[in-house]
Amino acid sequence: MLKTIGLCVMVISGAGFGLALSGELSRRKRHLEKLLQMTILLKGEIRYGNTSLYDAFTGAAGKLDGKYREFFLNTAEMMQTRKGENFGDLFRSCAEKTFGTAGLTPEEREKLYSLGDRLGYLGMDMQLKQLEMLERELEYSLGELQKELPEKKKLCRSLGMLLGIFMAVLAA
Repeated sequence: MLKTIGLCVMVISGAGFGLALSGELSRRKRHLEKLLQMTILLKGEIRYGNTSLYDAFTGAAGKLDGKYREFFLNTAEMMQTRKGENFGDLFRSCAEKTFGTAGLTPEEREKLYSLGDRLGYLGMDMQLKQLEMLERELEYSLGELQKELPEKKKLCRSLGMLLGIFMAVLAA
C-alpha cells in the first residue's frame, strides 16, 4: 500500500516538475514583454517629453506596476543621491537588485544591463537610437520565443511526466 502511494507521488512530482519548467517559460515571455514595454515607455518619455533621464524614469514609472515601477523609481532615486557616479553602474545594480535572474537568459540580462551603459552619457538622439536598437533586439527575442513556446512547453510537461514514470519504474 505504502509502496503504491510512494510510486504515485513520484509520478505526480515528475509531472509537477514538468509543469514548473513550462511555467518558467511563460514567465520568461512575460518578462520580455515587460522589458519591451519599459523600453518603449522610456523612448517615448525622452522623445516626446524632451526630458532629462531622471524625469524620463520617474514619468515612465507612473505607467508601470510591480517590480518594474519599483525599478524605475529606485534608479531615479539613485540618480539623485549618487550624482557623479557612472549611470551604467547605477542602472546595473538597480536591475540586479530588483529583477535578479527573473527567468531571463544571461544574454537577455546582459542586454538589459547594457541599456544603462547606452543611456548614461549620450545625447538625446543617440539615446533614442540605442533604445530603438534594444527594442528591435527584444522584439526579435520575443518573436523567437513565441515561435518555440508551444513546443517547448509541451516538451517540458511530457519530459516531466516521463521522469516521474521512470523514477517510479526504478523504485518498483
